[in-house]
Amino acid sequence: MSEPDDHAHAIRSHWLAMRSVALWLTLVWALITFVPPLLGDGLSFEVGGAGVAVWIASLIGPLAYVALAWWYERRADRLDRQRQGTQRGS
Repeated sequence: MSEPDDHAHAIRSHWLAMRSVALWLTLVWALITFVPPLLGDGLSFEVGGAGVAVWIASLIGPLAYVALAWWYERRADRLDRQRQGTQRGS
C-alpha cells in the first residue's frame, strides 16, 4: 500500500472506532434516561412525596451523564493518541 492509502485507512479505522464508542454511549444514555421512569411504577414506595424512580432519575442520572462524558473523553483521547502514533510510524 502507498502512504496515502495507509493514511486513509488509519482515518477510516479511527472514525469507525469513534462511532462504535458513540453508539455504545448513546445506548447507555438511553438506558439511564428511559428505564427508571418505565420500571419505577413497580416500586411502590415514595420518598419526600415523589416516587423512588423520580429520585433515581434526578440524583443518579446527572452523575451517570458526567461519568459518560468523562469516559467518552478518555476513550477519544486514547484513540486519538493511537492514531497519531500510527501516523508518525508511517
